[in-house]
Amino acid sequence: MSDARATLLNQDFFQGVGRIRDASVDLIVADPPYGLGKDYGNDSDRLSGAAYLDFSRRWIDAAVPKLKASGSLYVFLTWQNSPEVFSYLKTRLAMVNEIIWDRKVPSMGGSTRKFSSVHDTVGFFAASRDYYFDIDSVRIPYDAETKKARTRSIFVGKKWLEVGYNPKDVWSVTRLHRQDPEREEHPTQKPLEIIERMVLASCPAGGLVLDPFMGSGTTAVAALKHGRRFIGFEVNPEYCAAAHRRIARFGKRAAAPSATGARAAAAL
Repeated sequence: MSDARATLLNQDFFQGVGRIRDASVDLIVADPPYGLGKDYGNDSDRLSGAAYLDFSRRWIDAAVPKLKASGSLYVFLTWQNSPEVFSYLKTRLAMVNEIIWDRKVPSMGGSTRKFSSVHDTVGFFAASRDYYFDIDSVRIPYDAETKKARTRSIFVGKKWLEVGYNPKDVWSVTRLHRQDPEREEHPTQKPLEIIERMVLASCPAGGLVLDPFMGSGTTAVAALKHGRRFIGFEVNPEYCAAAHRRIARFGKRAAAPSATGARAAAAL
């Protein structure tokens, strides 16, 4: 794959987003800081309350104009902030789904003053009614027992039984444990399986995926693996370097690291 397929920028999203043409992006996958005090090598996750909501509005206002009319946006959030952020996003885009990522956390203690939180909230938004969505690319095959139970004549030849079922809005995907071979040195890395589903369903082949908070490059890998183009921003140089290494392991070649990314982003 040529270098032009991916642009990985060691740059703050707010500084570089102006170089992306409006209405040029098919899909935005955003995994912003949650405001939980995680250590990303800077203070980006230490915002809370009104300051966090102001930050959320700023990146949303910067990102949304980049979407095509057929484009979509997914955003990862915690339950603490998702109601307010979703409410603001609904002033800019149409909400399609609230998705619950069940991290499949085992029962191992936890607080005795509340129920343990074991999920992330994901918002799925679209720029218009005519948003791109390819359900057939992400259908889940029925298991052999289910197919066997549907052997009555009324089920024979039914397309849905052969192609699989539509993923529901609860996605049970195990979080990445430290010993997982997919794991990088990043505190909130998302499983590739989740991002692949978003890319396949919501970005056409050859389309452009934007990640404002790239982290260790999971969205970049998902996009390139499935023949999409990618541009991502990450302020932490160590995470940006990890993203380049991950792409290399998949046999893909990304654009050379850049402090500003001006030349690469200008081509979009």
